[in-house]
Amino acid sequence: MPVGLLEVGGTIDVSQFWPEGRSDADTTKVVVNVAPDAIRFRKNDDSPFQPTRVFDNAKVRGRTATAPIKNGKLTIRLQGIDAPELHYQPSPLSAAEKKGLTDAKRQAYHAVTHSYRQFLGATSSKALHDFLAGTGEATIACRVFTHVDAPNEVFDTYGRMVGDIEVKVSGKTVDINQWLVEQGFAYPTFYSSMNDDEIKTFLALSKAARSKKLPVWKHLARTVPAFDFDLREPKVNETAVLATDKGPVILPKLYRRYTNWSARKKAKVTSQTFQKFLAEGSGGKPDTCYEIADFLANGVHSATPRNFADFVEGGTKIKFQPDSLVFGEAPSTLVGADNKPITAF
Repeated sequence: MPVGLLEVGGTIDVSQFWPEGRSDADTTKVVVNVAPDAIRFRKNDDSPFQPTRVFDNAKVRGRTATAPIKNGKLTIRLQGIDAPELHYQPSPLSAAEKKGLTDAKRQAYHAVTHSYRQFLGATSSKALHDFLAGTGEATIACRVFTHVDAPNEVFDTYGRMVGDIEVKVSGKTVDINQWLVEQGFAYPTFYSSMNDDEIKTFLALSKAARSKKLPVWKHLARTVPAFDFDLREPKVNETAVLATDKGPVILPKLYRRYTNWSARKKAKVTSQTFQKFLAEGSGGKPDTCYEIADFLANGVHSATPRNFADFVEGGTKIKFQPDSLVFGEAPSTLVGADNKPITAF
């Protein structure tokens, strides 16, 4: 379990969140302050914080190759949570999928490649927007933090920093990640990069939100509903959609897989069932996960890895709860300008 702590001092632009902007409830951009100590690290609780500039001119190599800080902005994936999707576009066809496809089928896939949304995606995004806007400030100071021991543990495979964001609201320090789960606007979603204490905190928050039947729990579906191709990303300030933003919701991670398959199926790019599509995974790499009790008892190196598809029966029946699984974190490598791995802060 990591004992180090990385902190980033920055600011959040409230207008980035829908309905003013396009950001949804579980990924945000933090403008990193220019001060030399804006990013700092300590090895353990007994060590002092030291400024670090290891991310300058660095790149995260994973499913993409991208600079973690672009134009002074750091993209944060809020750790431990997944809010209903406000805009998810089906993934591009792989080289293997394109092989042998007619132009008509390629065009058919292009025709269904839109930004789709889940029910409650707009509601959750607006709730976060309004909560932050309640400060009366357009830009809010924040603290981003994550428990890591090495630079390579900071970013996910898409180059996003995985962590919590704290802000001051009405004189109180609020952890946005925890607030979204506590208010029932996001599901707890665990990854193998998290430590036990972080997971247990979200388990407690989700238990309370579930008992109160707050939004994401009230509408949690037990079966995968028919895909709604008419449910798309709302335009900026298109708040009229909020009146009808209620309906069955599945774990966003499952929804993303289902969106990819549904678009391919409608365009007749694939003949696979959803169950088989989920079992094979993206590019032949299935989603690995662990049952929560096994993970907490045995850790990532000893717990039994499972295929996410094991918990969906016949492509329709959902046999897991959002807080009952821990997903494997896809690998990434942080490299410097010389393309060599960065191993220390």
